[in-house]
Amino acid sequence: MKTVVAIPMKGPAESKSRLAEALSAAQREQMALALFGRVQTFFATQFPDFERLVVTPSPRIATEAAARSAVALVEESTRGLNKAAKSAFIWAKTRRYDRLLIVPADIPVWLRSELDELLDEGRRFDVVVARAHDGGTNALLIDLMRTDRFDFCYGVDSARRHADAASAAALSSITRQWPFLGHDIDTVGDCLVLSQKLSSMTDAS
Repeated sequence: MKTVVAIPMKGPAESKSRLAEALSAAQREQMALALFGRVQTFFATQFPDFERLVVTPSPRIATEAAARSAVALVEESTRGLNKAAKSAFIWAKTRRYDRLLIVPADIPVWLRSELDELLDEGRRFDVVVARAHDGGTNALLIDLMRTDRFDFCYGVDSARRHADAASAAALSSITRQWPFLGHDIDTVGDCLVLSQKLSSMTDAS
C-alpha cells in the first residue's frame, strides 16, 4: 500500500521545554535534532518505500528534512499538532496515498518489530492508535481509502479521543500500547523510565 509517514516537528529551539530543569537550551536543541535524525534514519532504512513528510514551521528543520530525502511541508507558523496533522492528511489525500502514519519526532527507541505489528493491525482496522505511556498518541495509522476526513484530537487523553473520532467517522479502530513506541521523551521522568526499560531489556538478554 502506498504509505506516507508524517512527522510534525517544531523548531529545535522550541522543543523539549519541559526538560529545562535538567538541560540547557543548547542541550535541549541538540537532543531534539538527534531524535529527529533518529526517526528519519529508522524509516529511511527500515521502510524505504514509505514517503517521509516533515510538517514544520522551521526553515532549519525543512532543510534538515530535505537533506535526508524527506519532503518538507512548511507551515507559516507554529499552529499546533492538530493543525499539522490535518495538513499532512490533506497533503496525503491530495496525492492519493493509501495510508497515513503520523509519528512524533521524539521517540528515542524505534523497533522494526513494533512497527510491523502496528502495520499488521492496519490491515484489519481502519485506524490504529498507538497509545503513549501518558495516554497520548505516539502513532496514528489511518486508512485513507476509507475516509475523506478525520478529526485529530492530540492533547490530553488523545489515544481515547482518537478512538472516539474513528468511531464517529464510522471507522473501525484498535488501540494498543507498545513498550518503546509508547515512550516519547518530554520530561526528566520519561528519561528515567526509559533508562529502566533499556536496563531490563539488557538484563533479559
